[in-house]
Amino acid sequence: MTTYQLEDRYRATSGTIFTTGIGALARIPVEQLRRDRAAGRNTAAFVSGYPGSPLGGIGGEVERARRSVPDLPIVHLQSVNEEIGASAVMGSQLAATRPDCTYDGIVGLWYGKAPGLDRATDALRHGVFAGSSATGGAVAVVGDDPSAKSSTMPSSSDAALVDLHMPVLYPADVAECLELGLHAIAMSRATGLWSSMKIVTPVADGTGTIDLPVLEDEPVLPAVLVDGHPWRPHPSAQFLGPRMVAVEKEFHEIRLDLARRYGIVNHLNRITVDPPDAWIGMVATGYTFAQLREALRRLGLGDDRAVHAAGIRLLHLRQPVPFDGEQMERFARGLSEIVVVEEKNPTLERLVRDCLYDADDRPRVVGKFDPDGHRILPSHGLLDADTIAPALRSRLEARLAHRLAPPP
Repeated sequence: MTTYQLEDRYRATSGTIFTTGIGALARIPVEQLRRDRAAGRNTAAFVSGYPGSPLGGIGGEVERARRSVPDLPIVHLQSVNEEIGASAVMGSQLAATRPDCTYDGIVGLWYGKAPGLDRATDALRHGVFAGSSATGGAVAVVGDDPSAKSSTMPSSSDAALVDLHMPVLYPADVAECLELGLHAIAMSRATGLWSSMKIVTPVADGTGTIDLPVLEDEPVLPAVLVDGHPWRPHPSAQFLGPRMVAVEKEFHEIRLDLARRYGIVNHLNRITVDPPDAWIGMVATGYTFAQLREALRRLGLGDDRAVHAAGIRLLHLRQPVPFDGEQMERFARGLSEIVVVEEKNPTLERLVRDCLYDADDRPRVVGKFDPDGHRILPSHGLLDADTIAPALRSRLEARLAHRLAPPP
């Protein structure tokens, strides 16, 4: 029997490792540089930001990862504040354009909690408009504390990230922190956008195992032709009016659509249960989807077979932004009702309604309120299984009372 050491969570290249959500995030640059080396790319990684709950320990964890793999060129610079860190990560993408750069590209990771995202918005927006390198990639890792467990106020970063033109990836557990982190880098390389990851407190503080390698194959990178030539991102710090308007046009006509297509071709969003006679669908993102499954278990629908037999279709959105309307239309076919389960504001609920407004199959969409206007899901705090289960019961019991477990 081999002896497992703590450093193996960074050194190991195969088998199973045990780590925390923070540890999985710290492994992202390690994993990416190894994959780049295997593909013949000479890349480095630069990590910067300002720690704060739920990412309070990420700086120290990145340092432990860096020391565990001294053969990999990883630089970690904890910044004085979030905006300086964001500007430094922007520089990591511009460095690859210099003729004296000794690497093919530099992977840039910024980290900060949601209030830090708020204060660093200007610096991050400049970074997004400067762009990311096709051989580097930039990712913003944002810690959300929706129940103010260790923050001065509850937070949800989704709206700010959307306003920054960042695709949003939302891990549900420890393993997905690493998997979606690699996808975030690949998406950034393909689109020239900064990608973002939303990390909530239970995921950051949670523990779990990860089977290595995380991705068996290289992610599929979608392409687009512009004037007959393949479009490729070219980061630049020329912050001049005409160029910035051209970049803004690219966001809406090229880059965000490439990010949406990346999610499609790499199957980031998944219909996890799909009975042919489904009458009701349930949609949730990231960690909330894990809580949705736990709520169903408490109602007596503990596995895929039970959910399938009950006629319930489930959609797990790991990349909620950019929103994939085509998948939502397919998901909605044949359903009488869709229940949207999300924390805080009804952003996803509105996207679903807008998407299906002109659809041939237009099921009733229920979210924060039921059709009679009664609130069934809160817009405050963390949305957990205890809160979700009664809302689901109210939508299921008229048809499935004989299948549901009795209330506690």
